[in-house]
Amino acid sequence: MKKVISVFLAVVMVFSVFAVTAAAATNAKVKYPIIFIAGSSVDLFDAEGNEISTGIEVLTDDDEGDGMGMDKIVETTVNILKPFVMEGLLQDKWDNYGKVLYDEFAPIWDEGQLDGDGNTKYGIGVSASEISHWDNVAATVDHGKDGTFGYGDYKFRYDWRLSPYDHVDRLHEFIKTILNTTKCEKVCLIGRCIGGNVINAYLDTYGSEGLVAKVMFDEVMSNGSATVNDCYSGKIKFSDKHLQAFLLESEYFGKENIGLGALGLSDIMYDLIKVTTDLAVQTGVVDGTTASIEALYDRLGTAFLPAVLRATGLGTWPGYWASVYAEDVDDAIDFVFGEEGTETREENAGLIEKIEYIRDHMAIPRSLEGDENLYKIFANKYGVEIGILAGYGLVQAPLTESHDETGDCTVGVGDASFGATAAGAFDTLPEDYIAERVALGYGKYISPDKKIDASTCLFPETTWFVKNKHHDTLNGYKVVENFCRYENYTVDNNPQNASQFLITTSIHGSGNFVNMTEENCADGYWITDVVQKPDKATKLQALISFLRVVIKIISELFGDFISSLETA
Repeated sequence: MKKVISVFLAVVMVFSVFAVTAAAATNAKVKYPIIFIAGSSVDLFDAEGNEISTGIEVLTDDDEGDGMGMDKIVETTVNILKPFVMEGLLQDKWDNYGKVLYDEFAPIWDEGQLDGDGNTKYGIGVSASEISHWDNVAATVDHGKDGTFGYGDYKFRYDWRLSPYDHVDRLHEFIKTILNTTKCEKVCLIGRCIGGNVINAYLDTYGSEGLVAKVMFDEVMSNGSATVNDCYSGKIKFSDKHLQAFLLESEYFGKENIGLGALGLSDIMYDLIKVTTDLAVQTGVVDGTTASIEALYDRLGTAFLPAVLRATGLGTWPGYWASVYAEDVDDAIDFVFGEEGTETREENAGLIEKIEYIRDHMAIPRSLEGDENLYKIFANKYGVEIGILAGYGLVQAPLTESHDETGDCTVGVGDASFGATAAGAFDTLPEDYIAERVALGYGKYISPDKKIDASTCLFPETTWFVKNKHHDTLNGYKVVENFCRYENYTVDNNPQNASQFLITTSIHGSGNFVNMTEENCADGYWITDVVQKPDKATKLQALISFLRVVIKIISELFGDFISSLETA
């Protein structure tokens, strides 16, 4: 009997030892070099090494010293466009309006545009010294000597305007160089914003070689962006309520830092459209009714938005086209470049070919179901562990059809999380929906504020959400870094006990967040303080507010991408 008991105890002890060992090793550190791939925060330079400006930055720079200030640009542009505005109003003919608008604006942003083949102009790109520096770091510095790699050890720099596929060969060599330097077998990739598009293109091209162990998508647009998609495809819809929230949250986060940024383009476009409105009212072309004004704006938007997208360069950047939804790419191409056979379409044939390649190899596969989904291929066929960080709690662009989607002010949470089900910005998930999900065993995936259901994500076990996080802040980056540093790092199993739903404790902090509870999950005041109905005294005042936001969206939506903070 004693022998039986001793054998039994020995067996128990052995299993106990293995159990303890397994538990201790569950989150053991892994030694994978971490490569950070930023979005559009990397500066661009011309062939002589002079920094250039893109997008709205052009309007606030005076590099030429010619005194061509904002007022002068506005005055000149308005005077040039006046007769074409009248032509549009009186004859309902807007083609000339858009053409002249493009001809006037295009020279201002000439350096930031890509050519008709989707290539850079004038030798402009990321500084050669910047690329050389990080190539040298990759070839000579082993940051993992202490057994741990960090978020900013290795940075891959690239011209974010170009097609993501234009960078994959150089990224492949960069990875192999680092592996040779560190004597590691695989790397981790962290992508922020459109940096995730580069990761998609790389894994689509080289994923089968097995050099990537983990990928962390940090508030990326690589699964699409409703804001970009709607602007590129002309899906414009105004919401006064969301406009109020957009302005409140921008004031909270700081207009001069990460909120509404520079207003140069806003002033120009606002003046242009205000002049149009004044002319319409003065001439009696419209009678002031809501229907007539909305019809007028529809015509104006169709005329000027494609022209502005191409003139500012935004419409020529495949790096952003990669975030257009597969089902809308063709319509967006028609909207920005015109239909088949038009002059603009022919002039941009090479660029459109690159956009269509992205559609076929990235946009369509990521929208497929099951094992055919692009990310499932990365995970199942290439053995890549995928983690995701998504922000929410802020309203998106109040002038797009997707304005009610909550997100980080740049990327909607549904896109950034690869499929979370989310309530509208001012709402919570319906009680019957929550009850149904709880009954199915998915209750743990419902956020404490009842706004997010994480169970519908592609990777629910490795997707984190940070409430009230602006796109350009680093709140939550420790989750991003630690996902790469530890094995088996999930929402239910991580050394930091970081729950799936987090909430920020500092608007500008780097990593300042706590686990979300029912007690601390309140909405920001930009949601709770918004008047839930239009409060404009007259229809004309409502129109002016409406038109003002047109400007802010054109400049700020993409301006925030372009001038976003360096995140490493």
